[in-house]
Amino acid sequence: RKQQGMHYTSPENIHKLIDPLFLEELRDTLAGILAEPHSEARTQKLREFQDRLAALKFLDPACGSGNFLTESFISLRRLENQIIAAIPEHDRPDPKVSITQFHGIESHDFAVNVAKTALWISDHQMWKETQNITDTHTSPLPLKEYEGIEEGDALRADLLLTGWRVPHDDMLYIMGNPPFLGYSQQNKAQKDEVKLYFGKAKSDYVSCWFWKAAELVSKDKSIKAAFVATNSIIQGEQPAYVFKVILERFPI
Repeated sequence: RKQQGMHYTSPENIHKLIDPLFLEELRDTLAGILAEPHSEARTQKLREFQDRLAALKFLDPACGSGNFLTESFISLRRLENQIIAAIPEHDRPDPKVSITQFHGIESHDFAVNVAKTALWISDHQMWKETQNITDTHTSPLPLKEYEGIEEGDALRADLLLTGWRVPHDDMLYIMGNPPFLGYSQQNKAQKDEVKLYFGKAKSDYVSCWFWKAAELVSKDKSIKAAFVATNSIIQGEQPAYVFKVILERFPI
């Protein structure tokens, strides 16, 4: 994976990206509701906020073994568990946040299966935490087929109109750690993909993910995106043409 420009991202570094992307705002909103006096109105706000969490969608278009997706899912479920714990015991709802909100694209079939399994394990772990709050034995078992992780090259033409277009009623967050690969390290197929986006520009492979995310955001302002990337994408010659091309094609 390293030879192909793919790198493991630790939970600490994942939070450096997902916290400012969506998690800080959600935590602040929940903290504001929890600070209100106990009342029916407060309980109603908690229920509405739970529904909001369950409506969010997430996409990692280079998901590898699913680290970003599982960490984001766990973070959302822990917020939801705070909601459940804050609602009067006789009226507590079941969890609504689901792994079906989390989508990924990955070119390696083994990693696709690992990512799906990681989400299932995370789902089971979070149900255990919920059971400690509600003192019930409800669980997500038996496991159901989960098609949220798609096998394929995220930059291929047949995925440009399908895999990246996750249906969403509220917000869609696009995130991840795409393969880096400077121009000299790219194989011919990868160089051809870079040319598809940037013409003859010799840009890092990761820049293609920024191009595609910018295209989607320009068409749908309910989409927000953030990626881990190389330092070189904002240094030297690259910024002059990478972001120039992106901003000319998709003005903000």
